[in-house]
Amino acid sequence: MNKLRYGLAMMAVALCSLASAQTAVELKQQSLGKWRIGAAQYSGITALGGNRYAMVSDKEPTDGFFLFRIDQSALTGDVTNVYLEGFKGNRSPKVDAQGISIRDCEGVAYFPQRNTLFISGEGDQRILEYDMEGQPTGRELNVPDIFSSEHIVFNYGFEALCYDTIAHRFWTTSESTLPADGPAASPTHPGVVNLLRLQAFDDNLQPVAQYAYRMDRGRTDDFGKTYVFGVPEIAPLPDGRLLILERESNVTHGGLSSTTRCKLFVVNPRNAHQIDSSTPMKDVDGNHFLDKKLLADWTTGVQPFKLTFANYEGMCLGRTLADGRMTLLLVNDSQGGYRKGPFSLKDYIKVIVIGN
Repeated sequence: MNKLRYGLAMMAVALCSLASAQTAVELKQQSLGKWRIGAAQYSGITALGGNRYAMVSDKEPTDGFFLFRIDQSALTGDVTNVYLEGFKGNRSPKVDAQGISIRDCEGVAYFPQRNTLFISGEGDQRILEYDMEGQPTGRELNVPDIFSSEHIVFNYGFEALCYDTIAHRFWTTSESTLPADGPAASPTHPGVVNLLRLQAFDDNLQPVAQYAYRMDRGRTDDFGKTYVFGVPEIAPLPDGRLLILERESNVTHGGLSSTTRCKLFVVNPRNAHQIDSSTPMKDVDGNHFLDKKLLADWTTGVQPFKLTFANYEGMCLGRTLADGRMTLLLVNDSQGGYRKGPFSLKDYIKVIVIGN
């Protein structure tokens, strides 16, 4: 009973803190290689309870997930240990000519009611349920047709996915603007502002609400060999608000001076107007877009004697600190430890402490 009272008290402290939380403290990113974790292409992470997490990597031979244990300091939030338990994968995957799963697993969300995981696939634009052995259950979210494969910009579909255990809502969005809603920010459309649709589903896996989200304006010139700009992840807060990650990655032709800029925003769907899939974004009242507040803004890159480049794609809440503040865990996609000349990308884990 004492443990229960303590747990409820700590939850109350966290909720009160988050209700007025407008600050974030960024901790230094740490290489997963520090704990002898091999290179992958981590694109999503979800908490399973305690110190256990599931991660997805988007170019594996089979669709499924990795199981990790991640320990954090109760005082600072720093990651103190990472241990890979193993991989759980579909025994009958659909693969492409290179033997890679066609699902392109990008986002993952734990569903405690059934002790299952939902994984979003950018390759098929489906969000499927898996048991804890990595096998599809046959269930999936009923995705509105506007998000189907033929209605997205190629390779800019579902990346973000999370589940709010308090509000009982799944959340996702396309990474960039849907073609029906206008051009997407890119070297061919510099300065365009991306307009996204945040989609919610209930516990019955049915779509129940949709909201308009306006990204910040990206760069307007000096585009490199590869440019990626969009929303790769969403994470729920205990008070019903959502954390939205905007990520802009610009890779130069030679690699040097490549950068990834990440911005973390908080929005509150409960205080916002819903929109309809049939209404083009250009016709949505400007006052009906989600209000957002910037919590964190950081840039990583490639410099002659400093390589910090990290393309963050996955995030979820980590442990609650002793003082009631929340932590956010982020993981990046290193493209399997991509190497070019003297440069080799690393898999990082980053912590952001949220509170007053």
